[in-house]
Amino acid sequence: MCGIAGLAQPGGPLNGAARIHSMLEVLDHRGPDGQGHWQGERAVLGATRLAIVDPENGAQPMKMGPIVGVMNGQLYNHIPLRKELDARGQTHKTLCDTEVMVGLAAEVGMPKALERMDGMFALAIWDERDQSLHLARDRVGQKPLYWTQLQDGTVAFASELKGLLVLPGVARELDPVALQQLLLFEFVPAPRSIYKGIHKLEAGTWLRADADGVRVQRWWEPPLPGERRSQFGSSREKCLNALHTAVNQAVGRRLPDGPLALLLSGGVDSSIVAHCATQRRQGLHSFSMGFREESFDESGPARAVAEHLGLEHHALLFGVEDFESTLTELAQGLCEPLADGSLPSTLRLAKAVAAQGYKVAMGGDGADEHFGGYPTYRAHQALPKMGLPGAGLLGRMGRRLFPEDGKRDLSFGTKFRRFGEGVGLSWARRNQVWMGAFLPQEIPQLLGTPLLDAVWEPVDRWAARVADADPAQRAMYLDQRLYLAEGVLQKVDRAGMLAGLELRAPFVDHHLVALAASLPGHLKLGPRRGKAGLKDAFRKALPASTLSRPKKGFGTPIGPWLQGAARPALEELKRDPTSIVDPNYLSTLCQEHWSGNADNRRRLWSLLLLSKWHTGKWG
Repeated sequence: MCGIAGLAQPGGPLNGAARIHSMLEVLDHRGPDGQGHWQGERAVLGATRLAIVDPENGAQPMKMGPIVGVMNGQLYNHIPLRKELDARGQTHKTLCDTEVMVGLAAEVGMPKALERMDGMFALAIWDERDQSLHLARDRVGQKPLYWTQLQDGTVAFASELKGLLVLPGVARELDPVALQQLLLFEFVPAPRSIYKGIHKLEAGTWLRADADGVRVQRWWEPPLPGERRSQFGSSREKCLNALHTAVNQAVGRRLPDGPLALLLSGGVDSSIVAHCATQRRQGLHSFSMGFREESFDESGPARAVAEHLGLEHHALLFGVEDFESTLTELAQGLCEPLADGSLPSTLRLAKAVAAQGYKVAMGGDGADEHFGGYPTYRAHQALPKMGLPGAGLLGRMGRRLFPEDGKRDLSFGTKFRRFGEGVGLSWARRNQVWMGAFLPQEIPQLLGTPLLDAVWEPVDRWAARVADADPAQRAMYLDQRLYLAEGVLQKVDRAGMLAGLELRAPFVDHHLVALAASLPGHLKLGPRRGKAGLKDAFRKALPASTLSRPKKGFGTPIGPWLQGAARPALEELKRDPTSIVDPNYLSTLCQEHWSGNADNRRRLWSLLLLSKWHTGKWG
């Protein structure tokens, strides 16, 4: 794992190559074990390193003939690829997967090399033969990559936005579309970033820059639901056996050579990952985050799973007294705001695990989106049959009949009111409203500007690909492309890298993703439960209490904290003279939350983080 950065001028000599040092310096948290760069006439590539594979000899960049490369991530199939390349006459000096990546690119070129790679990665290749730069991201988007084109035509790239912001001439001008997307979705979806002129490479895409210009194209197409029917037909037993095997293999591919920590939330997904890991390795340690607030706390179920699996368990406590420092740390560390409510908990947990000497941890992210874990999927499925009134009337009914409870983790009233607000929208936009923070109609009140049509572009673009799928499966597909790729996985990367910890997610293994897409809908959403097939596949491995527990997620008790001890953070936000949101609307949100008339935790958390970021080093 590492941070990567570089500059390339395919059309002529590169000016300002020395800037690589400042780019790498701000990425040192991603790779505290070393730093290096390669410089040619027209390009410079650099990397900071978190040494996991071949710690002694795996320094980057790596060069093989005319190909120079850097990579952030991990190739899980680098050993068989190395053997194949050895048989073709290549000579490798290290056991590092980056050298295999460079050798493969030298042997077969892009994008054929990408198609052979199995892993999570963001990479850069400079080809001296035709003076071309190649940037690429993995299939599902686990590792980030930002890029921009400077005024003189130079293409600059970095693992994080901050790696580009240190360059002269890169302006910090907020993108109004991206700002609205952040408030609606809680993240900025690629290819935009929060700043104009700086782009994020989308998952599964490849950028080529040469003397003819810059071109971005897709090298991997996400499988559509039902695109390839399961080879097991209608046999439930065969499907479940295949699913059990695929999850086991995904975990096995991600086992590091060195120590491994297991992140346990107490839910089904992380418990399945932990079970599979214990089948291959003994003496593992697990870590969970607990809270004093009972509605959010899953430390008891996590400990029960650990005892069942024979893990040595470490239960950590996150209290309101830690909230302000964590908020400040996030605001200072994040180069781009990301308003996921579980981000504070994930960061605290990652730092605690890293403090124990671990460099690699594994968790259960990605199962909900591929196997039907969110209650929104059942809502999509049921809505066409309900004959409900319009969104406005339903929302008013919800406010009167089902009061919200800001002290609990997503009360029924909160869910019902959000459900009602989405009823009148298209299915894709409704899904985003159900998953996001602010409602579309709130944006003009909040920012004083109309809602821009371009906000919906990524939603509508991905939705068009699955318009004919059943309601639940098309919503899963949309969440895979947006909420998972641009929200959840970026949260995991940012929190892990701020702590110097690599977080691996077996449920986004692309082989498993393809299998999930081929499974019939009833193995995802059963008659009364989500993730029906996944739970049944591991029924003999886990306690019945774990499999039957209602979904909670990995949230942080931000709502009750902001009603109590953390209220001063909101008071400070209201007084912020540099705020980019309407102070009167903000005050209304605060008063509603403090009085208990509305659960505005997600809105207020988004605004708190945005404000801290905007007034900090990178905003």
